[in-house]
Amino acid sequence: MKTATAKELRQKTAALLGEVRRGREIIITYRGKSIAVLAPLEKAERAGLSTAGFGMWQGRRDLRSVEAWMRKVRAPRYGR
Repeated sequence: MKTATAKELRQKTAALLGEVRRGREIIITYRGKSIAVLAPLEKAERAGLSTAGFGMWQGRRDLRSVEAWMRKVRAPRYGR
């Protein structure tokens, strides 16, 4: 298992996430102490995930047309 410091996580996030995508686990350390593990999700866990941004608005009638909703929200600001 690879280790990376918090500083490396900030500076090399894309590279570390690439390794996680390839199946490797990475231990994140802060001041020499292990604080977290970056690990790939199992396929079963991924299946249970939902897109929160879309799910929370599911079934709302006022958001059927996003364009109309945006016009309504922006109207007071732009005076249209």
